[in-house]
Amino acid sequence: MTKALIRQPVPATSTTHEPPPPTADRHATPPVLNPRIVAATARRVLLQLRSDRRTVAMLVVVPSALLTLINQMFDSQPRFDDIALSLIGIFPFTLMFLITSVAMLRERTGGTLERLMTTPASKLDLLLGYGVAFGVAGVLQAGVTCATAYLLLDLSTPGSPVLVLLLAMAGALLGLGIGLFVSAFATSEFQAVQFMPVVVMPQIFLGGLFVPREQMADWLETISDFLPLTYSIDGLAEVGSTSLITPELLLDVTVVLVLALAALALAATTLKRRTGEPTPAQRRRRRLVPLVVLALGTGLAVNHAVDASRYVTTENALVDGQQTPVVAPAAGTLRDWRATLGTPVREDQPVGRLQLDGSSRTRMVLRAPTRGTVVTSDVVDGAYVTAGTRLAVIYDLAQTYVTERVDESDLGGVRVGGRAEVVVDADTDRTLTGYVREIRSATAALFAADPPDNSASAFDRVTQLVPVRITITDPQGLTLVPGMNVTARIHRN
Repeated sequence: MTKALIRQPVPATSTTHEPPPPTADRHATPPVLNPRIVAATARRVLLQLRSDRRTVAMLVVVPSALLTLINQMFDSQPRFDDIALSLIGIFPFTLMFLITSVAMLRERTGGTLERLMTTPASKLDLLLGYGVAFGVAGVLQAGVTCATAYLLLDLSTPGSPVLVLLLAMAGALLGLGIGLFVSAFATSEFQAVQFMPVVVMPQIFLGGLFVPREQMADWLETISDFLPLTYSIDGLAEVGSTSLITPELLLDVTVVLVLALAALALAATTLKRRTGEPTPAQRRRRRLVPLVVLALGTGLAVNHAVDASRYVTTENALVDGQQTPVVAPAAGTLRDWRATLGTPVREDQPVGRLQLDGSSRTRMVLRAPTRGTVVTSDVVDGAYVTAGTRLAVIYDLAQTYVTERVDESDLGGVRVGGRAEVVVDADTDRTLTGYVREIRSATAALFAADPPDNSASAFDRVTQLVPVRITITDPQGLTLVPGMNVTARIHRN
């Protein structure tokens, strides 16, 4: 019997010690910013946008086509200039919000963002990459729209077209940031589109496109002060009203840019790696945001409807009074003129003398036609005046009242004797009470220096205003000076 000797292999020993091959550290912190990753991300997104012809058409063609259509709707070029400026700010914001939110949602749901988060790319790299890509698209869209408005539709503004372009680009950046942020709360493209009436439409309605913000209800104007698009529209309106770079314009641009950067910072917080399908609790939290916004909007709408049904409210009101002028009865030189500004006078009190022309002795005594306080004195002692010259204006400050101009469509709810509430801009902490004393029998426009002529070919049915006089029963120690702005509210009967 032969024994077989099986030799086990002996591991070779080496006298040299080589270091193990380097391995990638998955937990290593990526650099804060890598320009190559930013450029690669932007290039990839731009190539995706370019391959989608419908998106390109919506960015470039649709805004210009809509501006052309609106231009044909208006017969008057100044009216088109006003609305075109607002639309130049609205189009980039709206389209960039829609495209960014949908495109970013595809990145999230398609797994592209998940894979990118496992690479050495940092959040700032990805966010800047998306921002650069969509920013280029926004600049292209704003440039084409402005070129169409100025070169083809004869848009004319006192301010430079460059400022209009910069504001349009700022609006596109704002829509980009909000779109990136909102995309984190949607799980489908349909849900992303549902944010349009919640996020975008209120900003368009309350931004002053249809009704000037100062003519809105107080609570609506307050809400509009917190909406980003409002400042973009206000900035464009400033360019359309003056050629100067005013502090108001700089403030509007600063607010838009700061809010856009804030939206991008919030969007960066949503760039998180997802592990598996979202839990039911996560789904509920994502649905909670639009539901809360919708509930707040519904509550405000209901409150406005209830307020409109109970009151007739307007800011087109001011403190008024009985105005009595002091007029020169003949030509001559004023002597001993004592009706200076702020002087209280009594009825028939002498306020000066008038030395008539052609005589050094004949003098006529000038008397106050009523009691009150001199609020305007247009002459000085020794001045020469002609017959009919207004010398001063007297108001009885103890008998002031409020004149509220009510839309004719709301006049049906106003009755003489109805309760009224007044808030004076000089002291908004007090609410003065009163009652409707008189409803004028004619509109304010009927007695204007240039009454409206509706016989033109382009007939505009303008809502007329009817002056309503309100007597204040308790001024609460507040001095009411004629001309003060007030907000008046009349209880409907």
